[in-house]
Formats: sequence, C-alpha cells, structure tokens
Amino acid sequence: MNHDFVIFSDSTCEMNRELRERYSLEVLPAHIITPEGKDCLSDNDWVLYPDPKEFYRQLSDKKLEFSTSPANAAEVKEYVKKCFEQGKDALFISLTSALSACYNFALMAKKELDAEYPDRKFLVVDSYRYSLAIGMLMIEASKKRAQGYSIEETAEYVESIKNTLHESGPMEDLFFLSRKGRVSKGAAFMGTLVGVKPMGDFDTQGRTTILTKAMGLKNALNYSIEYMKRTIVHPEEQTIFVAHTDREKNATLLAERIRSEVQPKEVIVVQCGPSIAINVGPGLYTAFYFGTPISEGCVEEQKIMNEITGK
Repeated sequence: MNHDFVIFSDSTCEMNRELRERYSLEVLPAHIITPEGKDCLSDNDWVLYPDPKEFYRQLSDKKLEFSTSPANAAEVKEYVKKCFEQGKDALFISLTSALSACYNFALMAKKELDAEYPDRKFLVVDSYRYSLAIGMLMIEASKKRAQGYSIEETAEYVESIKNTLHESGPMEDLFFLSRKGRVSKGAAFMGTLVGVKPMGDFDTQGRTTILTKAMGLKNALNYSIEYMKRTIVHPEEQTIFVAHTDREKNATLLAERIRSEVQPKEVIVVQCGPSIAINVGPGLYTAFYFGTPISEGCVEEQKIMNEITGK
C-alpha cells in the first residue's frame, strides 16, 4: 500500500511557501487574465505581483478588469503525470464545483489518466469550499498521510470532514461584488452607504449563505466571535486561519479576539492572493475553522445568528 502520495490543489487554496513546506503540500497554478488581456499563471507567493498594495489598487480601479480561470484538464493531467513519473500517486482537493469548473476539469483529467496509467492512482475531492478552507482540508490530509493513511483512506477522511468547515467574518466592498454580478448595484450602494457588512457561512453545496448584515466594524467583530463560539468544536486543538483581502488591520483585530476569547492552539493571518481577491474584491476578513456539521439550507446556522443578533 502506497503511503507516499502528493496532496495538491490550485492557487485558490492560499497555501504560501511557508505553509506548503510546513505540511509538504503542492499547488498547481491557476490563471489570471490581466486588464491588458495577458494570461498569467497565478501563485500564492506574490511572484506575479510583488507589491500586494499595488495589485489591490489596480483591483479597486473600476477602469481595470481582471478575471480568473482554473487549470484546464490538460494542465491537470500533465501535473499528475509528473507525479506518476516520480513513483507517487496524487490527491487533488478542488475549489468548490459550485463556483468553478476546477473540479470538472480534474475529473476529465482523471478519466484519461485512469485509462493510461491503470497501476497508478489519481483521486479528486470536491472541497465544497474556497480559499484557506481548502488549505485546511489539505493540511488535515497531510496529517493523515503522515500517520500512514493510504491515499484512499485520506480522501475518505477529507470527504467526511469537509462539511464541518465554517467561515465567520464580514465582506465590506459590495460595489466590487456588484461588478461581479453577485449583488445588485442598488444593494451595493445602499449597503455601502449605511455601513452594512454582510456575513455568512458555507452551505452544504459549496456556496456562502448570508446569515446577517452587521452594522459597523464593532458589531461585525462581535457577531463573528459569538458565532464562532457557538459553532466551533475543540478550539484548543485547532489552527484557525484568518483570510483577508486588503484588510490587514481588521483581520488582525479579528485574530486577536479569536486568540483571547476562543483560545485555539494557533491563529494564522493570511492575505489572499490574486486568485481569490479577483473574485471577492477587497474588504473580506473572515476566519475558517472546524465546527459542527453544517445543516441543509443553513437552517440551524441561521437560528444561531438570529439569536446572536436578537432577530
């Protein structure tokens, strides 16, 4: 039984070099289409855009349009073939299929690889998550691999825990979301005008369900912490990740309160790279953590948030 296999995802997992080395993980670059129309490979180490502030400045410019696309089937196949040539099988933990073709491209590659390499294994898991939530599943997979789990056992474990991954935190820039068609321009204007910060959690289909709209930073942080307290499981055993898109100060405030009030084993703050930022825009600061299984339609999670906000 082969316990030496590659665990990888695409750039949306936000696993930077330090985290990749710490957990022996790999990343297949996705694509970024620049405002000039150039197709570039994304990365998690700010190689393409050495100055994150300048990248976010361009991203906020309404005259400049960025877009993204996942690694296609041929690129996934080529990457996995290199793993096979090194005598290693491969486990791919994909960006949620609800938001991207990433998972389907991987399945297309798998079909060809299974036929061409019947003695090797390429397994694909739809994370139903994005950003550092994917990274956290990769980390858990890495731990199981280190414990001697087979690639099949590891994939099964990831499948069993993915619906327990939560997010807790607000999104500020509704104007950017309106440009991407995620909210109406009217809602974006009114939301920004009155300082409303939408807050949500993952649903069972891999999307984010809005649970409330906080008024101001103080309420957003209070709701985030209280929601986390009510949904997290064994925080003392967890490394919680706080992701942000050009909101380092607010992300730091959220991380400090998590350390003080939730008291996990570790909190790591990561600025999202281009692959995620292009799709959510500036203004995100949210924590990812393991908790209770998410209910169908986020019914239970909505009840919890209603109790927190007094609705």
